Amino acid sequence: MNSTEHLAAIVENSDDAIVAKNLDSIILSWNQGAERLFGYSAEEAIGQSITMLIPENRQHEEVDFIARLTRGERIQQFETIRRRKDGTLVPISLTVSPVRDTSGRIIGASKIARDMTAHHAAAEQQRMLVSEMRHRVGNCFAVAAGLLAMTAREVDTANELAKLMRERLLALSTAHKMAVADPQAQSIESASLRDLVLAILEPFAKDKFEELRIEDIAVCPSAITPLALIFYELCTNAMKYGALRQSDGAVAVEARAEGGRFTITWKERCELEPASEGLAGFGTKMCDDVVRTSLGGTISRKFGATGMAVTIDLELAQIEA
Repeated sequence: MNSTEHLAAIVENSDDAIVAKNLDSIILSWNQGAERLFGYSAEEAIGQSITMLIPENRQHEEVDFIARLTRGERIQQFETIRRRKDGTLVPISLTVSPVRDTSGRIIGASKIARDMTAHHAAAEQQRMLVSEMRHRVGNCFAVAAGLLAMTAREVDTANELAKLMRERLLALSTAHKMAVADPQAQSIESASLRDLVLAILEPFAKDKFEELRIEDIAVCPSAITPLALIFYELCTNAMKYGALRQSDGAVAVEARAEGGRFTITWKERCELEPASEGLAGFGTKMCDDVVRTSLGGTISRKFGATGMAVTIDLELAQIEA
């Protein structure tokens, strides 16, 4: 194999899409990476305008590329959007280099396109993890302050305060572990829904259970952490803004199965404070996302003069072991 054949083999078998075009934007070559990325075969693409890949609102990019190429410029790591054969859009990173003939005259361009879908997904996941970490750290301080204020109203001495706070913080630690999966922990087969709810509510509510009617089921492993996270967020918001913040507030929880659905209702009896970030901020959005993506259900909220109610509607088969 000579050097030309070797280079051609490298281009053809590259994971990246490598495309050559002339200055009229007509495709001259199309490797297997381009077939995989854009969905067109070489036979379908060669001879067509490269603009068939460019969404309408980005057609100006090709005009700019041609102008810069004729000046001999190389365009490197330009992030943009392109359209596949099936009409779906894909984020890509482009490198565009001028192609010259033997006399040095620019006659076209070589484009290398890399699919950025996985990169963007990883970046979004990282952003969500950082946001969640900031939210939880902030919650820890807010919850500790709320527990301290609530506990202080229930005791007469500093020793009693220290003892009760220690018990509640230890219980809170246990509940928090349920809401954060440990990748090194041994997997468990299932968990009692009633035990799960009680473990999370105990350090927050204690004597503020107005009603607790839970049709107990064995929760499957994949649903344990999402459910724990949701109840933890509900308790946190109740501590910061709702029933658990007020001396005469109360919480009621009902959970029951009916016709293949499992409905969890969380009710707070209290005077609602004005709308705040806690009721419509990151924690609320996170609960909505967890219910939808991890449990395949819906969550709704109703606010009234005497409190609020949260209804979580789930498919029983999604959560039962």
